[in-house]
Amino acid sequence: SSGINAEYGDDSESISLNVYRCICKQVALIADLVVEKLPLRKIDGARVIDTSKKTAKFHTEEGKTIYIRRPDGYEMRCLQLCKHCDLPVFYRPSPSSHIYFIIKDSLVVDIAMSVVGKEKKNVKLTKLTREAGKFGSVTVSTVDEEENEIEKHEAEASYTMNAKIIAQQLGRDSKKHPIDEPPKTKIKRHKGTLLDESY
Repeated sequence: SSGINAEYGDDSESISLNVYRCICKQVALIADLVVEKLPLRKIDGARVIDTSKKTAKFHTEEGKTIYIRRPDGYEMRCLQLCKHCDLPVFYRPSPSSHIYFIIKDSLVVDIAMSVVGKEKKNVKLTKLTREAGKFGSVTVSTVDEEENEIEKHEAEASYTMNAKIIAQQLGRDSKKHPIDEPPKTKIKRHKGTLLDESY
């Protein structure tokens, strides 16, 4: 048998989580780093993230793999696309690489949603197991509460925007097709001599 326990822990480390958006305003990256301070790849101006050394969560979809001709051969790029507009935002040298390259001018920092200097709070998820009558536990993952709060805020903002768009569309439709408006009837008029209606 098995189960999941959630354990909340506080540590004294001060963290900064920065939120970066695609130019279409969709969240693309949440990370404890400043993009402008990352190593620069001179050949194309891309910034380099080593996810083995930095904490970063990418909100993208797998794109196609492309090959770029270089003087010494070909460079493979596995593109990561924005979930909203499909614009390439990152690329990797291989599908399993822990190195991500941020395409130049593809991201804009969201200062309002970034978390600066807050105390870090972790939620530790532990899976309880029992084998051969012996109990044990395995840590499944550690999730940052601030990151969850940012994602929740983003989902709420997206829902509100969709609701506004639907309301506006319904308003336009009702103007095009008015409801419960009585049909206008044309009065038939006789040509020629005026007659009394009693005849």
